[in-house]
Amino acid sequence: MTQPRSAFGASPSKGAPPADRQSRIRGGRLMIMVFALAASADPARAVLGAPVASVQEDQLRLAGTRTQSVHAYHQVHEIVMADGSRIREFVSPSGMVFAVSWSTRFKPDLQALLGTYHAQYDAAAREALQRPGIRRQLSLQRSDFVLETNAHLNHFTGRAWVPSLTPGGMTADAMR
Repeated sequence: MTQPRSAFGASPSKGAPPADRQSRIRGGRLMIMVFALAASADPARAVLGAPVASVQEDQLRLAGTRTQSVHAYHQVHEIVMADGSRIREFVSPSGMVFAVSWSTRFKPDLQALLGTYHAQYDAAAREALQRPGIRRQLSLQRSDFVLETNAHLNHFTGRAWVPSLTPGGMTADAMR
């Protein structure tokens, strides 16, 4: 029985894996490194219910441009990213983020935006995924957390707020 020969006439070594297997192994190692780096990165910052300092952290994390406007009952910090996506964070006179809203091209990191309220959203979202269709709407109303979100193809909009942190005189319509 003769040994198979490579294209260059040499016999392949018996212990060497095939070239496509080697590339799969390298790809697997690369994926492990990517996951390890992601896991070691800074954890998502809690925004909803957090102090106003978290707004600056979000600006850095999102690599966006921030503008601030002052209104009668609150301040609005708007972060605009390079692709035109917008995140608005509403801050009460006491310095707490009481609401967030988003209009983005890609699904925003809701764990970072919602902070400790993300678990409530996650449970409701899993239930909503059971319904068929490409348009996803979710409305969640709890005693101390309200969320409305809509997703259609490449457009994600939504808002979430904490009623107990919302300043008096503030309406839900103003939190867009």
